[in-house]
Amino acid sequence: MHPEQQAPVEAPANVARPDRRMTAGLGGGVALEWFDWNMYGLMAAFLAPHFFPSEDPATALLSALAVFGAGFFARPIGAALLGPVADLISHKRVMLISVAAMSATSLAVAVIPTYQTLGAGAGVMLLVLRLVQGLVTGAEAGVANAIGAELAPRGEEGRYLGLISGTFIQIGIFSASAVAFVVSAIVSPAAMADWAWRVPFAIAGLAGIAVLYLRKTLPETLVTRAVSRSYDGPERRGVASLWKTLWRARLALVGVVLVIGSIQIANYAWITGLPNLANSTYSENSTWVFALTTVMGVIWIVSGPIVGGLADRIGTARAFTAMRLALVPTFFFMLLYSEQNLAMFGLVMVLGGVVVGLNMSLYNYVAVTLMPREIRTTGVALGYALGVSIFGGTSSYLLVWLRSNGNFWLFAVYGAIVALVSVVVYYLARSRGHVHVGR
Repeated sequence: MHPEQQAPVEAPANVARPDRRMTAGLGGGVALEWFDWNMYGLMAAFLAPHFFPSEDPATALLSALAVFGAGFFARPIGAALLGPVADLISHKRVMLISVAAMSATSLAVAVIPTYQTLGAGAGVMLLVLRLVQGLVTGAEAGVANAIGAELAPRGEEGRYLGLISGTFIQIGIFSASAVAFVVSAIVSPAAMADWAWRVPFAIAGLAGIAVLYLRKTLPETLVTRAVSRSYDGPERRGVASLWKTLWRARLALVGVVLVIGSIQIANYAWITGLPNLANSTYSENSTWVFALTTVMGVIWIVSGPIVGGLADRIGTARAFTAMRLALVPTFFFMLLYSEQNLAMFGLVMVLGGVVVGLNMSLYNYVAVTLMPREIRTTGVALGYALGVSIFGGTSSYLLVWLRSNGNFWLFAVYGAIVALVSVVVYYLARSRGHVHVGR
């Protein structure tokens, strides 16, 4: 049988239906990753003058967002290094390393000296911490989604992955916005700009202790059975065989990159780009900005299992196509927020955010369906890391930069084109037999 026409790999019979504790451990780590990761994005406008002081607020913000983007470019390296470790040795170990490192680096950001104390060295330290976060989160998405696919009840893969990689992701994003909102509401604007921006990072670091405890209870679902199987036959698996298998599934890998990358353009535009544009360029009230991002997060939390369940009922391809095509006009909708106007900001964030949230609830499941089990962690992790790094990591910076140069409309065109290309490549991969989970 040609490798591209291989039948889907069955789930192992010895994996029990997930209980609440297992789901909390798996999903809690996903939520913590996104909480830690996006807190920097939300606080970029406050970090900028402390680590990259400049007479021009936009220049300082762009420097802070550049460090935010740099962390993304470490993710493919982390995926390439830790993905094979998870597929060949231990998924659980990689998950524990990821959570521990994310917690430690967030605590470090909470206490790191600023430019006033260390000069340019403060910015370098901040960059190093973001690179470490990028390395360990490079494999997190692949591991969490691979285990989620294994634990999902048969026929309910979309719903369960919608919960793990939809709802829990949004819980992390929502929690980041909520914490930022509460801290900003409690302290004065001067205190928020001076020192209170450190508080959310400290909370993120301490939350990792509870998640580490829960993750220790997770089973090693993918290492106990069937991992010796490869496209080359029942030979002993190794790193070389794993990469060879991934090369043969390269069209599916490109599909994963674009399925993930396209929605990450919109995701980071809505959760970091637009809020920072509001806080910095348009000088909106930061408490209201965070309140509106929090409202958007509530919508995203609810949508996860609903959209995943829809994919289980009508088919993944139909659900994905409908959600992704709806994203195209949504990019142009954001152009309405072109000057200081808190009401318009709220309209764009909430209404446009609904479409973005529906796509965010489905994209991880679609990516998982394109990868066979024996390389699922590595394939999804690498595709995720490349998609997020190339498209998501540059999104906030590109949005602010194009707006500052009077070319805001180009961002909408760029996002719409990538969204359309992601649908085309997905169907090409699907036509070649690269669907291994669900219908």
